Amino acid sequence: MQLPFKINHRSIYLIAFILLAISIPLSRFGMSVAQFLLVGNWFLEGNLKTKLNRFVSNKAALALASLYLLHLLGLLYTTDFQYAMKDLRIKIPLLIFPLILSTIEPVSRKQLKAILTVFVGAVLSGTFISVGIYLFKEINDFREISPFISHVRFSLNTALAIFTSVYLMADVYQRSVKMKIVLVAVIVWLMMFLFIIESVTGIFIVLFVSFILGILEIIKGKNLYYRLTVFLLLVIVPLFGYFYIHDVAKSYLNPNPQDLKNIDKYTVNGNKYINDTINFPVENGHYIGMYICDKELKKEWQQRSNFDFNGKDLKEQPLKYTLYRYLNSKGLRKDSAGISKLDKDDIRAVELGIANYYYTRKLSINTRLYKLLWSYDSYLRGGNPSGHSLLQRFEFWKAAVGIVKNNFWFGVGTGDISSSFFYQYEHSGTRLTKDLWVNRTHNQYLTIFATFGITGFVWFLFSLFYPPSGMKKFGNYLFLAFFITMLLSMLMEDTLETQAGVTLFAFPFSFLLFMVDDGKR
Repeated sequence: MQLPFKINHRSIYLIAFILLAISIPLSRFGMSVAQFLLVGNWFLEGNLKTKLNRFVSNKAALALASLYLLHLLGLLYTTDFQYAMKDLRIKIPLLIFPLILSTIEPVSRKQLKAILTVFVGAVLSGTFISVGIYLFKEINDFREISPFISHVRFSLNTALAIFTSVYLMADVYQRSVKMKIVLVAVIVWLMMFLFIIESVTGIFIVLFVSFILGILEIIKGKNLYYRLTVFLLLVIVPLFGYFYIHDVAKSYLNPNPQDLKNIDKYTVNGNKYINDTINFPVENGHYIGMYICDKELKKEWQQRSNFDFNGKDLKEQPLKYTLYRYLNSKGLRKDSAGISKLDKDDIRAVELGIANYYYTRKLSINTRLYKLLWSYDSYLRGGNPSGHSLLQRFEFWKAAVGIVKNNFWFGVGTGDISSSFFYQYEHSGTRLTKDLWVNRTHNQYLTIFATFGITGFVWFLFSLFYPPSGMKKFGNYLFLAFFITMLLSMLMEDTLETQAGVTLFAFPFSFLLFMVDDGKR
């Protein structure tokens, strides 16, 4: 078809790439628009036969795109086609990005610089918005601070933006002192942001990927002092982290010996205390069950709040237990004297369901550690893992392993994975509440294994590792940082099961493989 005007297809491709760079961290709608623009431009550009020949002759592109074929083959033995069709629609980026990006001309160094800079700028803008929400809005759930995509996906984008900034500073802007200063500030801020939002996943990925890249630098480096410096950092930082976490955990889980010496049996008002070290755990180094006087607590609480002492807080937890924990976290007794020392912010925190004073602190890594320690300790004591992201994963993984055992060779098929999880939860005696049975593994490897069996799992690993190996991309800093980040993300997330996740995987993977020449690294 001959159009009445001439289209600059190269410019449209660049616009689509930039829109993707902006949208992946900020907009699901923008991701869809960019992909439609990319596909439409690819068709209008013509030369389809030549392009298809390029695709078919590109083994790396075929291997990567075969991930989509794997899901198509899974239709042969599925029963829930409605779910399967939805899954295939979400996974379409696994096909279109390798197909299109392997059949068009690579970007120039200047265009690469623009795309990467825009991506870092988009993530940076998102962090400012998230911190604004965190600091100035009353939130009950950390997921609320990321209004664009899930907070976990955004933390992955933040980690990638950190590695991208390092690349820009060391390669693209190496001659610009001003840009180096700006990028150092960006890196520091993005790392601070991961701590601010208590993203254990993001922090772990940045540290682990940095550790791997650091080892490679030692191997490749020629300057002895440089290699020694990197080596010392790789040793000191993990050791510092280990001892810090060990000390926090020790002070949190081990009760203060003084708590059990000279125990008072009565309050200052003459009312009897409950001192229970058996049925209540230790938190913040103190027994929650020590020095409880419900009679005084109820009377004082009803004078300070409209919430029923024997009712629920805003998180649907028994309010009096939230109050016990909150007073305990401040080192106060659970009586009239203790509650009199709470200010209006403390009272509001208890009403909101915040059970530990440290949880109200905005900029503290200890807050996240305390939450993890509480959740894990509760789980070991037979508590319900529902509402605790890490502990829920234990139950998800157990269910996935159960499915794998019963469908080892070929899995359950593309459409039956969701119903299989529901069945597994129902028959395994899980402690998860029923509203969480819709969840899958939060581990991409287990999801693939359960869906396609050992056959599909091996295929999946081949599709991941063969393309960069065949194109010798593992020596490329930017690709390697992205690749390891994605591999790690798949341990804790179903990375390929949402639009934001599959786009975050498929576009950079294909772009860095096919659109960036080796000379442009």
